[in-house]
Amino acid sequence: MSALSVALIGCGSIARKHVASIAACPGARLYAVCDVSQERMESMATLWQAESGEKNNIVLFADYRKLLADPAIDIVVVATISSLHAEIAKEALKADKHVVLEKPVALSLKDVDEMIRLAEERGLFVQVCHQLRYRPLMKKIKELVAGGALGNLSMASVTLRIYRPPGYYQTAPWRGTWEYDGGMLLNQGIHAIDLLLWCLGEPSRIYGELYSQAGGKETEDIALGLLSFPSGAKGMIEANSVTLPENLEQSLFLLGDQGVISIGGPKLDRIDRWHIEGQPDTREAALQILHHHDEHIEMYRSLIEACQGKPPGNLIDLRQGRRTLELIFALYLSASTGQVQPLPLAGFSTLQMKQT
Repeated sequence: MSALSVALIGCGSIARKHVASIAACPGARLYAVCDVSQERMESMATLWQAESGEKNNIVLFADYRKLLADPAIDIVVVATISSLHAEIAKEALKADKHVVLEKPVALSLKDVDEMIRLAEERGLFVQVCHQLRYRPLMKKIKELVAGGALGNLSMASVTLRIYRPPGYYQTAPWRGTWEYDGGMLLNQGIHAIDLLLWCLGEPSRIYGELYSQAGGKETEDIALGLLSFPSGAKGMIEANSVTLPENLEQSLFLLGDQGVISIGGPKLDRIDRWHIEGQPDTREAALQILHHHDEHIEMYRSLIEACQGKPPGNLIDLRQGRRTLELIFALYLSASTGQVQPLPLAGFSTLQMKQT
């Protein structure tokens, strides 16, 4: 079977990870890139040749609509600024392309629902970039939780303590705006929050608060969320992007009546506590895979296999991505109203935060 042809729209910093991951997958081949910067496009083309060892000429598109019109393209990677994710993904689906969609998948639930409808009507796959689910350590944790190794979960929490200096926002004026970027939780906290939901399922309600330091941006610097789950379990989200002088850590904490797992570190690859009653060997097994960070490659491999006709069981589709987005939106809505917010939400757009 010939390799699937992949096109990359958006050649910013995350694009390097996508190009390297595509190069590591035998079933895929980079065919084209698109960006407003000719220099960035040429840089990605050079990187592809270095990573893949192939010398094929990458087609450069200044206009993504012309890229989408090319029948040679099978998969489109959307890695632009946040506000363009949904618009470009919808057009890609209308052009009968499968999609790899960077986070956040959209800035409104309406856009997500429209993408879900298009993908399902046309039989196309959308792989949402919640790649941490593919990391071997996270898969092991999910397996243990699902199998009841921790017993009944009573508490879970995630933290994000990172630093984004003022220059990060000043060099790209769209950053830190509700209309074009979305908040810190949507862009930096979303991966840890997705892991929490993956392990515990959907909460029934959330109470959230936000805080912003004085500065030239609209979105939050600090976010707190208290979650209640149908089982009675409780959850907590604690996130900030102003931890001086540099990124400190992320963490995931799961507490059950038969065990506890706590992982942290700047890259979520440090075991702080791993205790499961009657299963001491699981900690040693976790240590063996602790530093395996090939999740982006596994993310692409899952999509390629689905496109080739294999069961798409490992795909992180839009319906799963929607749940994570909805929880963050519910936290924002709660913070804006000062009220506990029940789930599910009827609708939400980050534009609503400009009015608060």
